[in-house]
Amino acid sequence: MRVGMLLLLEGFIILLFGGIPAVLTFMDMQGFPYPLPTTFFEFHWFIMIYGFFLTIIGNEILVALSMEWKGEQAPDYYVIGFAVTVLVSLLLSSTPYSFYLVLLALGMLIYHSRIYLSPSKLGLRPTTYNYLLFVTLILTVFVTAFQIFLDLPWISLIFPTLTIFSVMSRDIGLVFGGRLIKDKEIVFAYAFLLLGLLVYPNWTSSLLIFAGWFLSFHGSGLVKARGRVYPKVSLSIAWTWLLLSSIFSLTSYDAFIHSIAVGFLFNTVFGVDVVLIDMLISATGVHVKVKPSYIPIILLNLGLLTRVIFDMGFTSPLLLLSAPLQGIGILSFYLNTFRQVFKQIRKTPQVEKRVQ
Repeated sequence: MRVGMLLLLEGFIILLFGGIPAVLTFMDMQGFPYPLPTTFFEFHWFIMIYGFFLTIIGNEILVALSMEWKGEQAPDYYVIGFAVTVLVSLLLSSTPYSFYLVLLALGMLIYHSRIYLSPSKLGLRPTTYNYLLFVTLILTVFVTAFQIFLDLPWISLIFPTLTIFSVMSRDIGLVFGGRLIKDKEIVFAYAFLLLGLLVYPNWTSSLLIFAGWFLSFHGSGLVKARGRVYPKVSLSIAWTWLLLSSIFSLTSYDAFIHSIAVGFLFNTVFGVDVVLIDMLISATGVHVKVKPSYIPIILLNLGLLTRVIFDMGFTSPLLLLSAPLQGIGILSFYLNTFRQVFKQIRKTPQVEKRVQ
């Protein structure tokens, strides 16, 4: 098994360790009638941002994107070193040393990302996403260093959220058959969203996030996009949650955080499943085809909607299902993907090497 696949599996395991305690804690907050273990929840945001998202973004930078841009992934020892660094940082999540290890992992990504600032193996010049991806990693270093001294969890959303914006021009192009988006609008949306997260919570933050939503939604061309229905549905839902986050930033911290962290980020991950498949091809060496399911989208968004309803002050026993539905929705997406991938790998008599 290639190291890229091991990195994806590590991310999935981290998702379990970060997500399950969060589900139990939120149910306990809602008044679940039986005692639930909740002591691990204080590290939930760290595990999800600097564990799960850092791992899958690291896989994209070190393996999948590297294969496409330069025709080769980062050396195995480099990928393994990155994976171990992230894992150890999580084991030390109760200490300040965890952030130093995160900085080391980010440094490894930045060092490898130098290749994206030079022409590709086909002679293509770096595009908007190349530069924004590099800038996002640099910004994340400053954010992480800042968090060593001040505990502001929402600031960490800058890393995965801006990474999504960075690669949007590439991802949406892949999903909708090479459709071009308006790079300048995406760059301005990137800047507005960055500022909105930095100055939260106030009216200025709400307006900046709204501006980021408007420019990114218009610049991505989702309204006029044609082609596959599944990604258009998922991405449209993602941008709806981003819009709602600009409103929730004024009303509810929990609704604001999760409308971005769950609603925007995970629906985007679901929508650009083409990119996940790209990772899996790079990680396994086998050309795989995955049939997406609408079940994860329905469960995730139904759970998030009921969570927001609870955050707005409503109570009902049915709302206890909010966190489990979100968790099951996310897990079902990855289980559906990995199930089909491993099935195809077993049926492949000889590993099909990717064309260099």
